[in-house]
Amino acid sequence: FFKSLVKGDYYEKLFHQTDRVRREGFAALNDFYLLAEIKTLRYVKTYVMIIEYIEGIELVDMPEISDEVRGKIKQSIYSLHQHGMVSGDPHKGNFILQGNEIRIIDLSGKRPSRQRKAKDRIDLERHYGIKNNVRDIGFYLLIYKKKLRNFLRRIKGKEKR
Repeated sequence: FFKSLVKGDYYEKLFHQTDRVRREGFAALNDFYLLAEIKTLRYVKTYVMIIEYIEGIELVDMPEISDEVRGKIKQSIYSLHQHGMVSGDPHKGNFILQGNEIRIIDLSGKRPSRQRKAKDRIDLERHYGIKNNVRDIGFYLLIYKKKLRNFLRRIKGKEKR
């Protein structure tokens, strides 16, 4: 509740970000048609989103993903970052092969920080074997944050993640 008072409406931000990026000419992400919300102050209690249905094959349903498709996934995420958005969760269930093009669904409305972009790139490597060649400040912050968390978990006697 308090977070929404400070940061604003997550879904509304996502709606506006998606609209902006599509107007800029990047059509790989799914479109929003309607966002209806019931709010208390700025806190969304109930929401309904109507989004574009994308005809195609989810990558999760493909037994093997070709190098050509991997290249298109990589390019779609890098283009998304150039347009000021992040995926937040680029697993196989969030990409659809429509004809010969890759479409992205279930995007994040969060601010596209360097760490979030780095997380997208690291997740591409983890899910698809797409090598992350960008070693920027966001990458190192994310890596050292994870190492610190794992160190603290070991001190507490828990397994690392």
